[in-house]
Amino acid sequence: MPERQASPAPARMAIGHRACLPALRARDDHSPAGPRCADVARGQEQLQRRASQLRSAGVQARRLDPEDQEARQAPQAPGKAPADRCPTGGQGPPPQALGRLARDRGGQGRSLLADHPLTRRPLVRTATASVAALAMLVTLGGARAAAASLPALHAGADRAIRDAHGRDVLLRGMNVTPLLDSYQGNPRMPTVVPLRPRDYVEMEAYGFDVIRLAVTWSKLEPQRGHINVNYIDRIATIVRRAAQHGMYTVIDMHNGGWGKSVTTRPAEKCPRGLRPAHGWFGAPAWATFTNGRTTCHKNPEQKRTPAVKAAWLNFWTNHRAPSWADGRGIQGHLVAVWGALGRRFAGNPAVAGYDLINEPDPGGVAPSRLSFYDGRFYSSSIDAIRQGEADAGGFSHMVMFEPNITWSTGGLASHSPRPGFSNDPNLVLAPHIYGRDAHTDTRPISEVGRVLKSQARRVGRRAQAYGTPLWIGEWSFSPWDTDSFKKLRTHINIQDSRRWGSAWWQWKVACGSPHSFPGLGSKPIHEPLGNLNPVWCPSGKPLKRPRGWRAIVARAYPRFSPGTLTELHARGGRFSLAGRSRCNAALRGSDPLACQLVVWIPKTHKHGTHHGHRSRRPQLMAHHMGKVHVAKLSGGWLATAIVKGGRYSLSTR
Repeated sequence: MPERQASPAPARMAIGHRACLPALRARDDHSPAGPRCADVARGQEQLQRRASQLRSAGVQARRLDPEDQEARQAPQAPGKAPADRCPTGGQGPPPQALGRLARDRGGQGRSLLADHPLTRRPLVRTATASVAALAMLVTLGGARAAAASLPALHAGADRAIRDAHGRDVLLRGMNVTPLLDSYQGNPRMPTVVPLRPRDYVEMEAYGFDVIRLAVTWSKLEPQRGHINVNYIDRIATIVRRAAQHGMYTVIDMHNGGWGKSVTTRPAEKCPRGLRPAHGWFGAPAWATFTNGRTTCHKNPEQKRTPAVKAAWLNFWTNHRAPSWADGRGIQGHLVAVWGALGRRFAGNPAVAGYDLINEPDPGGVAPSRLSFYDGRFYSSSIDAIRQGEADAGGFSHMVMFEPNITWSTGGLASHSPRPGFSNDPNLVLAPHIYGRDAHTDTRPISEVGRVLKSQARRVGRRAQAYGTPLWIGEWSFSPWDTDSFKKLRTHINIQDSRRWGSAWWQWKVACGSPHSFPGLGSKPIHEPLGNLNPVWCPSGKPLKRPRGWRAIVARAYPRFSPGTLTELHARGGRFSLAGRSRCNAALRGSDPLACQLVVWIPKTHKHGTHHGHRSRRPQLMAHHMGKVHVAKLSGGWLATAIVKGGRYSLSTR
């Protein structure tokens, strides 16, 4: 597609947003921010130089920029754009940039930048009027009214995820996979379950405030150098619908077994003791180079065959076929895809961040070199995303990165990038913590509990070395595991004691997914599949949800905490939390949301669940806060309170 016209000084606009991060971080504990954006000019020059270097290195993401069809039909926001919040270079985005920023928000009739949490000017109102308005908002609209303007998120300097009002944010939610492009063992069986309107409603009723949306490179760039615009539009649709139900989206570049094309050919015969393997999901066929290695294997999971490892090795070394005239290698193309995604969602606060690659495989790289290759790919992708955000006049989103899939046995020092691999301030470590290397089916809770606690200590220390927040990108157990309920309890105690957010794996799974096929044949397994929403395969008939699991997955938690959340304990709808802040009358008057605590509380029942028993309205005890309101929502309640400053606490009676 032809290259779009560039808007005036796009890099300069985004740099203004990014340079405001220190000011936002200064508000993380509600301390005085000092002169705002004092380093904007220097930051603009640095990012402009970096953008120029990236362009010269071949990261030409602009020409891949898609256009949202819905935004084309939406009316343009009239009126004059507000001045940039950062005084240096403060001309504000031109109309072209406003149009791009509005495309994911439906093009409402006023300037998006006036509403954007990172650029809007604080409203000067009396504290009483503001609190009353906020209470009315929660009562009338609930989570959906709040979702209309999800505040942008960033990684705080204190290693907490924070919103534009400086509040401590816990992202708790679900992995969803409706957009996966997977190997299909049986052409009559779909490989994914689509997200329907009732799914968003149900996830909202669980109290989730985030989804981790799995997307695949094979769909984003099905042909080398050509971005699938329709697929990105489908991503944008899910982002928008999730936001309508109060949920952020983490866009996850999902991969398992390299790609669906790494499969044993029908004519190939495996040696004695080995068996053929089918493909999985991830990379496109044109980016797959296996160096003639076999797909035959002994691994029951099939994902790490010699051919799969060879494909990953060629990715890490950025292999390029001699016929590729654009100068990019395999890795360079994926980096460019991230640039396109960064530009597409540059101004969308409902996108919490980007997970650069799911469970990257070492691919046979020597442990002494693996952290170098990890860091090179991650830093290049981060730079491409930042350039895309700059080109579109957007703002810096969080970027999440994972250790290699073998980190639990291989060690984090060699199976994750070295600390300092990037100087970007908006990063989050996002490991997966399962308490196992393959399965926990028959392992007792005593053993799995030790592994979970050890893994938590290790990733916690690694996040501290990076100076980043930590967010668990995947966790779960099977209902058919030994001691599965006790394992769940152990896991959530680890999460709550460390105030970590997480995303459960996964919402729904199809009987046609690669997990259902033990080999190349078209006959799937005849057994249960899934966990929270299990089904019987191959029919796909829903099974009863595991008893008691909802109380764990949908347990109470604070979504937004003023200042810093220091303590959290939850068991179903019963909870206690504590925090500390520097809220005062001046801050409450200038930005009322900065001092608003928001807590999800799931529905509970009186003794038993027989007919006639109603769900119990939570009775709360609050310390050092006022204006406590409880609004009933589907599946539970949303409690809000205005923190007065210092140490505060909230708990159920």
